[in-house]
Amino acid sequence: CDVKRAVGVHDLRIVTMKQVHGDRIVEVKDKQLKEAGEADGMVTEESGVFLGVLTADCVPMLFSVSGRKLVAVAHAGWRGTLAGIAPKMVRHLNKSYGVPPTSIEVALGPAIDPCCYEVRVDVSVPLIEKWGSLAEGCLERRDGKTFLDLRDLNALLLEDAGVPPAQIFVLGPCTSCATNDFFSYRREKKETGRQLSFIGRVK
Repeated sequence: CDVKRAVGVHDLRIVTMKQVHGDRIVEVKDKQLKEAGEADGMVTEESGVFLGVLTADCVPMLFSVSGRKLVAVAHAGWRGTLAGIAPKMVRHLNKSYGVPPTSIEVALGPAIDPCCYEVRVDVSVPLIEKWGSLAEGCLERRDGKTFLDLRDLNALLLEDAGVPPAQIFVLGPCTSCATNDFFSYRREKKETGRQLSFIGRVK
């Protein structure tokens, strides 16, 4: 298929998960697995296994570790961000695999940006209560409305968990703005398609 040709992998196996906007992280060891069940984070050390995240405004996060086959993914909407899926993944990699946060690189893929992501107090207040000034700095007030920078907040949470800022990469445009390139639940205001972000080691 086009994806296989694009990444240069003939036998491309992408494992996805039933994303539930939480903070559960699962291990993927079975190379034949197609879906890892209910979770918002996955980790594998298996070569040839690619972990995938489906999004349409939420933040897809792809983790790699210098010098290791280890890769991971996480899915963060505002609920997952509130639950702390990003720093939890950093702690999980450290506790379960002995990975220091300074060895982790993270890519935050296309997601909705504060230009388009208006939130109400039922979102902004819990985030501030949980994350304090980190969340406060990612909320913009304009014309009596509040807008959230979801990717920036997750990047700050990763940094706060010990990942060096130079190893955190925010990639791609706002999904809501990029009408011709990305799906956006907020823009469509209804069910829409999903984009797939994935990561894995060939060898």
